[in-house]
Amino acid sequence: MEKITSILKETLDLVFECSKDQHPYEFAAAIRAENGTITEIIPIPGTISGEEHAILPLHMLPPDRSICGVIHSHPVPDTRWSDEDLHLFGKFGHIHIIVAYPYSKNSWKAYNQKGEAVPLEVIDTHF
Repeated sequence: MEKITSILKETLDLVFECSKDQHPYEFAAAIRAENGTITEIIPIPGTISGEEHAILPLHMLPPDRSICGVIHSHPVPDTRWSDEDLHLFGKFGHIHIIVAYPYSKNSWKAYNQKGEAVPLEVIDTHF
C-alpha cells in the first residue's frame, strides 16, 4: 500500500466544482493516486446522493490498484466524519477526503482508515 502524501491542485479544484454543482446534495467519487499523489477522481456509476448521504456502489469500480479511497462532500461547513463515513473508511481504501461547504481550499480534510486526520500537500504539478 503506497503512502499518499499529496493531491494535485487541479484535482482538488475539480472536486470543489463538482461539490458546488451537486449542492445541497453530497458529491462522492473514488480517488486514484500515482506515486503518492492523488491525481484524479473516478465517478462511480449508480451513486445515489442526498442531503445527508451518498451511497457508493463500490462493486462498480474497475479492478485498479491505483484506486486508493473516496472523496465526498458535506453540504454543511463541517469536515468531521460521521459514523457511516468511518464505517466506509474502514471497509474500503486507505485515504478518504471530506470537502465541506463552501467547498474551498480551507474547507477540506483527509483521513486514514481509522478516521485520523492525515496531512496532504496540495501541489501544482505531478512528475
